[in-house]
Amino acid sequence: MSKKSLPIISLTAAALILSGCSTTTSKSDTAAPQPPASNTTIKAADYQAAKYEDLKSGGELRLSINEINPQMNAGHTDANASTSTIWYWYNPQIALFDESANWYANPDYIESVSAEVKDGKTVVTWNINPKATFNDGTPIDYRAFQGTFKVSNLSDNAFAPSDPDGYKDMESVERGKNDKQVIVTYKFQYPSWQKNFEFLIHPTATKDAQTFNEAYLKNPHPEWGAGPYKVENVDFEAGNITFTKNEKWWGKPGKLEKVTLRALEKDAEINAFLNDQLDAVNISDKERLAKVDTVDNINKYTAVQDRVTQLALNGKSEVFSDINVRKAFITAIDRPKLLEIVFNGLNYTEAPVGSSVLFPYQKGYQDNLGELGKYDLQKSAEYLEASGWKREGDYFQKDGKDLEVHIPQFSSNASATAVFGALQSMTKKAGIKLVIDTHKPKDFSAVIKGRQYDVLYSAIRKSNPFGIADIEQLYATTSTYNKSDLSNADVDKFAKQSVRANTEEEAIKYGNEAEKESFKLAGFLPLFNGPHSVATKSGLANYGATGFVSFPKELIGWTK
Repeated sequence: MSKKSLPIISLTAAALILSGCSTTTSKSDTAAPQPPASNTTIKAADYQAAKYEDLKSGGELRLSINEINPQMNAGHTDANASTSTIWYWYNPQIALFDESANWYANPDYIESVSAEVKDGKTVVTWNINPKATFNDGTPIDYRAFQGTFKVSNLSDNAFAPSDPDGYKDMESVERGKNDKQVIVTYKFQYPSWQKNFEFLIHPTATKDAQTFNEAYLKNPHPEWGAGPYKVENVDFEAGNITFTKNEKWWGKPGKLEKVTLRALEKDAEINAFLNDQLDAVNISDKERLAKVDTVDNINKYTAVQDRVTQLALNGKSEVFSDINVRKAFITAIDRPKLLEIVFNGLNYTEAPVGSSVLFPYQKGYQDNLGELGKYDLQKSAEYLEASGWKREGDYFQKDGKDLEVHIPQFSSNASATAVFGALQSMTKKAGIKLVIDTHKPKDFSAVIKGRQYDVLYSAIRKSNPFGIADIEQLYATTSTYNKSDLSNADVDKFAKQSVRANTEEEAIKYGNEAEKESFKLAGFLPLFNGPHSVATKSGLANYGATGFVSFPKELIGWTK
């Protein structure tokens, strides 16, 4: 029997180019150091830091989200970023990340956790806090781990999990020396074990596929939650959800009396902040930045994004079932020009990214797009001609029909309109008619689930810095998260080698190979990472442009 410590795939220090964007009007001495205005670096995280004892008890926090997704189960494939945001306000937060993006288990739920390699397999021992209990009185114990494993490991296709990576690589999840100890054994060495069990699902919700898939539809099930806050009210029609203090919480009480999340369109969101109806707002475009520039008693923070924005081409749509048409579309996009429009007014520059799995500031990042990522109208035309399309006036045609591609737009603000207009102009030069289908933000989940698009402009948000560990979720044949619906045996082969690698270096090597193979299918065009800028009302602590930093909810509040 051999034993050894396990590496963690983590962030490495690096800087992106920025000038004159990160400023604050007031900030406590405990905040992360703020670079001078002439500094050209973006920090990994930027927010007003405060200790629990320095927060006052009381007050309300009012935030916005894109939608109240009808699927409120964060572990389900139809969940999105809004689902996760809501989920963690009233469900167990198992995984947390400190200011250096180092993972640690939330001690209110996990007393200790250790990992070792036994006979070539990663074995993780989780010791659960004896006090940890779901709101309905059900103990949080090995059964919650088993249930989360059961619905996520792909052994039963009736379950539709959001992220099977790691779970499908587990051999067993067993009771340890008592109900509050869990022994998780992987099938092989799995260095990224910390990405699993970021959340736990109540055992009742995992008893069968129908319950898992349907029980949370327009029902938050507050009785299955746990944490410093509980669901007080949810209104799907109005698009808001309210949380209050949870009297069944065993840890330090939440400092806030009330938390309200509202589904708002982008223009309504910034106006709500200016009218003192929200306490924080994203200001990552020039219009929003200008609107808050002269507002008093606010803080402005800027940090690296925890997401990558990309174009996903639906390989199952009629027009993009042909790889030549997909390649023609991709080579028609002038990414440097598009990024000038995206970052207009932000005093920020960035080269187009060549990966959707690793950020440029992470170890092992490389451009996996190659020649396909280069703007080339001549090549675009050649791809189309090879598939029998002929240029007739403004557009290529076949069988008397224009080459028409549909893209959904969920925001009507000026920045989004400029980006979509630029995409439309670029593709027209290439003889491709890009039709913009406008939708309300609340329609996002339905459009994605129904694949009601030929090409999708969206961002992939990373909940942790273990980038390469997500390779199968992004690109594998079995992935429901793959928005291009394109993959093949070569992608799967390299992705599996990455997941089963014994070292970080091997995992990155094979992960990059998997992404290269995926990009050969012309289903994705990564665009940019960009800065994340947030404005908050003065005094709001442990909330802002936090990057990969995550706080237990009781640490978010107003300073004394």
